[in-house]
Amino acid sequence: MARTAAVPAFIGWTAWQVQAGWLLRAHRVCHADPVLHRVTGFARVYSEGRIHAGGVSSSSVSRWETGRVPVTAAAVRRYEDVLGLSPHRLLAPIQTIARHEGGPTADLFLRGGEGTRPLEASVATPEPLLDRVLDSGVLTGTDWDDLTRWAAYGSGRVSPGRVRHLVARRLLEETLVASGVSWMRRFEALNRLLADPLWGPETIAACTEIAEQPEHAGLIEVVCALDASPHPDAGRGVLRQLTDPTTADTQYGALLAAARKVRKHHFTASQTRTLVEVVDGVLTGPRLTHSSSITEAATVLLHRLPLSAAYAARLTASAAEQGPTARSIVTHGSIADPSTAAVTVARVLARLDDDTPAHPADVLDALVDDLLHHPIADARLYAAMMLNASPYGARIAAALAAELRRPETARSEARAVPLLHALRVLGGPGQRARVAELTLAPGLPKTVSIAAVHALAHIEGHSPESYWRAVFHQNLGAAHGAAEQHHVLKRLVYGFAMAGELDLLMRLVAEQRPRAVRAAHFSQWWTSLDRHVRDSARH
Repeated sequence: MARTAAVPAFIGWTAWQVQAGWLLRAHRVCHADPVLHRVTGFARVYSEGRIHAGGVSSSSVSRWETGRVPVTAAAVRRYEDVLGLSPHRLLAPIQTIARHEGGPTADLFLRGGEGTRPLEASVATPEPLLDRVLDSGVLTGTDWDDLTRWAAYGSGRVSPGRVRHLVARRLLEETLVASGVSWMRRFEALNRLLADPLWGPETIAACTEIAEQPEHAGLIEVVCALDASPHPDAGRGVLRQLTDPTTADTQYGALLAAARKVRKHHFTASQTRTLVEVVDGVLTGPRLTHSSSITEAATVLLHRLPLSAAYAARLTASAAEQGPTARSIVTHGSIADPSTAAVTVARVLARLDDDTPAHPADVLDALVDDLLHHPIADARLYAAMMLNASPYGARIAAALAAELRRPETARSEARAVPLLHALRVLGGPGQRARVAELTLAPGLPKTVSIAAVHALAHIEGHSPESYWRAVFHQNLGAAHGAAEQHHVLKRLVYGFAMAGELDLLMRLVAEQRPRAVRAAHFSQWWTSLDRHVRDSARH
C-alpha cells in the first residue's frame, strides 16, 4: 500500500481557455474542407462576409487555439458558422467550463454573449418574455439567454420580488429536466441570475426551498447550484444542508458546492470553521457511516481548507482509511493511482480510429483523464461535455463501452461508475445495448447497476416494456433496508422519467403496493410537472 502523504495532494485542472482552444482547433483540423486545415486558410474564410469590418489574422487564430489568448464568445460563434456546426455546439460547453472556473477572463468571456448582436438589441422590452414565463408559455434556450442577460447585464429591474422568484423557479424546473445543449444553456442562464445582486436572493430562495423537499427529483443539483453565488444566503443554504441535511442527496450536493465556494472564498471565517467540523465528522467517523460519494466529496475539500499542518495530517490519514478511492484522492489528487489511470487513458485513446487527425495530445489526454479520474464530480461532467462537443465524442463513447465489456471493469464500482456517468453525456445508440446489459447483469455492485439505469435514461433509443419491468423488479428486490430502498427507488424513478417511461412506472408501482409506495412519492414531482416546462426544456 502506498504511504499516505502528510498533506492532501494538489487537485488541478486544465484552464478553460486552453480547453476552449483545443475544441476549436479539433473541429478545424477535422473539417472536410482541407482549406480550413491551415490556419491561414481558416482565417481567410473566417473574415469573409463579416458583418463588422476587421476580420481576423492567422496569428489570432493560433493564439486562441493554443489558449495563449482567451477566445471571445463572438469568435466561437463565428467558428460555428464557418465550420457548419449547429448554434451553441461549441459555445454552450465553453460557457459551462468558463463559468465553473471563474476569474476575470472567464467573466469577460461570459459577459460577451454571442457577439452577434448588442445586448440592448437582444431584448429591447422584456415584457413579452416575462409574460410567457408567467403565463405558462414555451421558452427556448435563446429566450432564456436573452431574458437572463438582460436581467444580469442590462437594466434588469423587475418588481416585486415574487415575480423574480417565479422566473427563477420556472428556469430551475426546466434546467432539471433538460439535457445536452438545452441543459447547458439553461444552466448558464440560471448561473447568471444566481450571481446577480438583484436576482440572486430570489433564485437562491428557489433552490433552498426545493432543498427542503425530501421527495424532490433534483436535490443534488439545486444545492450544488448554490456554488455560483457569493451571496450570504447561498452560503447559509449550503451550510444548512451540511449541518442538518434534508437527505443524503442534499448533503452530497452541499459538499460539491462547498468545493467551489471554498475556492472562490465565498464562506465567512465562521462558516469555514463549520465546514471544517463537518468534513472532520465525515472523515473521522466509522468507515461506511456515509456513502462513498459523500466521503470522497469531503476528501476533496481537504485540498483547500485552512488547516494547521498537524490537523491536515490527521484528516489526511483519516481520509486514507475510508477506502481506496479516498486514499487515492489524498495521495494522488485523483480517484485512481497514476499508473492505473495512465493505462486506462492509453487504452481509451488507442481505440480511436487510425484516421483521427493529429491533436495536441496533452489536452486530449488530460480531458480523458479528467473524464474518468478527476476527484471533483463536476469536473468529470464538464470533461464529458467538452469531449462530446468535439469531433472525437462518438469514438470515445465507443471506447468507453469497450472498457465496460471487460469483466474486471464492470465488477469494479471505482472503475465502472465513472465510465457509466461519462456515457450519460457521450453515449449514443451504439452504446445502448452494453449499458442495458449492465442494468440487469447478475453479480454487479448495486451502485454499478443503478449508474447503468441512470446512463441508459440519457442515451438515445428505446427499450421494450419487458426490459423496464425486469429493471424495476430486479433493483427493487435487491434493495435491503429502508435507506438502500430509498436510494434505489429514487434513482429508478429518475431513470424511468428521463427515459419517458413514467406511465409504465406508475403501473408497476400500483402492482407492487404497499412495497413500492415510496416510488409514488418520488414520482409526484415528475407527474405534476407542467407540460409547458417539459416542452420548453427540449428547445
